[in-house]
This record gives sequence, structure tokens and C-alpha cells, in this order.
Amino acid sequence: MRIYNRDEVCPFRFTREIWGEFSNFAPLAAPIAAGPWTFATSEHLYQAAKFGAAPAAQRRIAGAATAREAAAIGRGTAAGLDPRWNEQRVNVMRWVLRMKREANTAAIDAALAVTGERAIVEVSTRDPWWGATPDGDRYRGANVLGRLWMELRQQLRDGDPAARAAAWTGRIRVGRLAEAPRA
Repeated sequence: MRIYNRDEVCPFRFTREIWGEFSNFAPLAAPIAAGPWTFATSEHLYQAAKFGAAPAAQRRIAGAATAREAAAIGRGTAAGLDPRWNEQRVNVMRWVLRMKREANTAAIDAALAVTGERAIVEVSTRDPWWGATPDGDRYRGANVLGRLWMELRQQLRDGDPAARAAAWTGRIRVGRLAEAPRA
């Protein structure tokens, strides 16, 4: 559990508000290409990655009209869910954020630069693991998504090769979307 003071962070919840580009539901100027599909949002890609052995589920998710619909499909589809999903989901999210950035480099880099050294916090009233819940003048939660954005921000500043999506594909054992295309 982490605690963040509201006035010292870059909080994001809604895609059309300040810091909204950090949301996985944020529409992208350039879609993310992975595997045989393109994904309108990082939520689409994250949900599709759950189903490495179920290309039909991945296709449905890739074709979802909205991020909310992609999430509903991903949460409601049990058939084909990779049994190693829970142990890989954080590394998959690392890869997804890097894929999002590489598809939309200028916008994401500009947003990350403006955050300075402040914590990036996903505000969620339902998920204190990926985000943090409001509690008076603070946010409380693990804030895993926000911390992954901060990790990427630091890696970019340091010129760390781990800031690239390709650095994570070999570490992900689920969701064939991360594999290099076959010739």
C-alpha cells in the first residue's frame, strides 16, 4: 500500500482530463500494431495479450469498438486465458506501455516530460492494485500502473534499453502478440 498526497501527483482517471493520455482507455492518434492486428488503445492490447492460445478472442478484442468493450471481452472470456497470466501481467503491462509509447512517441514523451519528478497515479475507485483510491487529501493503493509509467519515464531519461518494447518481448511468456513476426 502506498500513500500519495493529492496536490503532489499527476493523477489520471478520465481520458479527456489532464494526464488522461496515461489511461489505458485513452484513444490513440496512432494505433498499436502487434501480431496480426492493430489496437485502438493500450487496453485493447493488454486484454488481447491474455489469450495467447485463443486467436479468435484476440481478434474479437482487437475489433472492439471501445476500450470498455475490449475490457469486457477480456474479462468475460475464460476460454483460452493463458494459465500463466497472473504471473506475467505486470511484465505484459510494461510491454504494452512501451508499445503505446513507440506508436505515439511525441505525445507520450511530451506527457511524461511535463510530469517532472511527480508521482503518476491512476485514480480508481475500484482497483487499488493497478491504481489508488481517493481518501480525503490522499490516494491510497499499490498504483502499479502509475509506477510502471514512472519506471518508463526514468528509463527514458537514463537512456536505458529497457525503455523499448523489444526489451520485454523475451520476458513475456503469454500472449503471442509479443513474439517477433515469423517469416
